[in-house]
Amino acid sequence: MKARRDPVGEVQRALYALGGEATVGDLLAVTALSQARVGRALERLIAGGRAHVRVSASGDIVYHLGRGADAAPVSAVSATGVPFDRKTVQLIRAREGVLSIAELVEHTGLRAAQARREMERLAEAYGGAAQPSLDGHLVWVFEDLMATAHGGFPDREPRPAWVRARPPVLARDWFLRLFGPSRQDTLRRHALGLVVQTALAGKGVVSLQRAIDYLAAREGRRPARRVVEAALRDLAFDFDAPVTTLGGDLFFGFRNLKRQFLASDLVRRRLRLGHTAGGATVFDSADTPERAAARELEAFDRELKKPVTAPG
Repeated sequence: MKARRDPVGEVQRALYALGGEATVGDLLAVTALSQARVGRALERLIAGGRAHVRVSASGDIVYHLGRGADAAPVSAVSATGVPFDRKTVQLIRAREGVLSIAELVEHTGLRAAQARREMERLAEAYGGAAQPSLDGHLVWVFEDLMATAHGGFPDREPRPAWVRARPPVLARDWFLRLFGPSRQDTLRRHALGLVVQTALAGKGVVSLQRAIDYLAAREGRRPARRVVEAALRDLAFDFDAPVTTLGGDLFFGFRNLKRQFLASDLVRRRLRLGHTAGGATVFDSADTPERAAARELEAFDRELKKPVTAPG
């Protein structure tokens, strides 16, 4: 029987593991709990005096351990049952809080329709929202993941689907857990690697013959032509890729896949969401009444020192 998770204990241990302070984004990345569950756990920790909240003048919110938590055990956080979410949150943070369906497909190996449903679930769990790019493609923006209390995000992204020996398993994929991926799914995942690399490197045209040679080298045995063609046609359907016959070979044009990557990159550059929480503290729930009053005076002094802008 699967053990039930204890969000309060996991969030408290995550705060310890993160050096005693963290943003919500930091806690989501470590625990892979949903934003709602992390929020409820923080409320309970704050109500019990085991954690406190600090707000800066810039509006950043950082949670830190309270005195009541001093005796709590320091142990690693275990995100049992959610390795998929943990890796995906890591990917979102490494890509500055913006992700397209094509990037989620690259990461997971899911079909596009599955990836759309998964993106909607991730958006609900981690505070994401769909946003159109300048060229009309939808990308998902996860602003709440992009503040950190620890000076930067990991440069290292999780490995894409075709590099891993097995695809990531979603919590609901009982068939994959029991029997593993089918031969067709494995071929499709490996073909996805060729498609993504080719699309990002240039015009994105992949021939059937080239795919057969690539998969033969990748797997150590030559796959049947019809099986490779089926995998490429499946990917072509997902990414609206035109298929052309020329000289007895088939050519698949995956330019649209590259456009999705470019769309998220444009939104990324425009928003620049990643930042380290900082600035003068204007409120801390751990403050004594005297310290709270002093903070109010400091904030008042800062307001007085701001330059006055002339009307008009």
